[in-house]
Amino acid sequence: PIRKLRSQIDLYAASSFPALIQGESGSGKERVAYSLHHLSPRAASPFLALNCAAISPTLVEPTLFGYAKGAFTGAQQAKSGYFEDAGEGTLFLDEIGELPAELQAKLLRVLENGEYQRVGETTTRVSRARVVAATNRDLREEVRVGRFRSDLYHRLSVFELQVPPLRDLGDDKLKLLDFYRAMYAAKTASRAFTFDDAARAKWLAYAFPGNVRELKNIVIRLTTKYAGYTVAAPELEAEFAAPGDLARFDPVARARAELTSGKPFSLDATLKCVEQSYLDAALEISQGNMSQAAKLLGISRTTLYGRLEAAGRAGAKLTSSSDTAESPEPLKGNR
Repeated sequence: PIRKLRSQIDLYAASSFPALIQGESGSGKERVAYSLHHLSPRAASPFLALNCAAISPTLVEPTLFGYAKGAFTGAQQAKSGYFEDAGEGTLFLDEIGELPAELQAKLLRVLENGEYQRVGETTTRVSRARVVAATNRDLREEVRVGRFRSDLYHRLSVFELQVPPLRDLGDDKLKLLDFYRAMYAAKTASRAFTFDDAARAKWLAYAFPGNVRELKNIVIRLTTKYAGYTVAAPELEAEFAAPGDLARFDPVARARAELTSGKPFSLDATLKCVEQSYLDAALEISQGNMSQAAKLLGISRTTLYGRLEAAGRAGAKLTSSSDTAESPEPLKGNR
């Protein structure tokens, strides 16, 4: 599956037409979008990403199209939107199935002729950015039941790419491990952990129900707990435990074992990992519905937006030239 995906990326990267990436939650759709950008003639221009499910519906339009001074309360000065800021680069719209119905028509207009207007303005502007969208929903079914415009779906799906779930990737799980292990070791200025043979076999056999998102979280936890150490199979399996299994663990006993293991420990990093895991789980269970996710977590929707923004997850702008952004590794083909 991954070989076919890489071939499609190579084939579609140079085009200026929209692309639609489909796949399970956490499967790495943004990584595919970044690969399309990175391997295209637009690579030197910005790559901007907006998660349509992680931003208030009332903010989607001004975020995408910008707004004029005085367009609404708090608009003290004019501001450009993502379509303008993307220039001749790529605009990635994740969870496109969550786009409010009234904005679907405005997005369709941009895709048809490049035209849009800032909120509160009558001046027509023209976007030169390529639009790449992604969803974990079945958009054909969304069209059938009337939740998504048929004409917008056909405009977005000029090129369709299906991202396989991590459980189907075989040895490519090790390539992802190598990439994220090196990245997080560099980000934390620590030595990378390694696996013994048994742990390596467990890694290859694990199904990763949370896909790449789960893989990254596991690598973050292993980097925090076992930097510079060789991880054995039982230690790795403890990170694989399902939420139901975790509930049966004695949290005090687990904490005692970690604190007395003689290995480096960071309370802040551990708490951050726990919070990120719960945020990811709530968004996955609710299929990106912010109101439902907030209810599951027992917090307000505003608080959830704040937590996601603090974690750099809510509509963060990424550019191809950024040295600090956690840009996905491009999926390189046979170019």
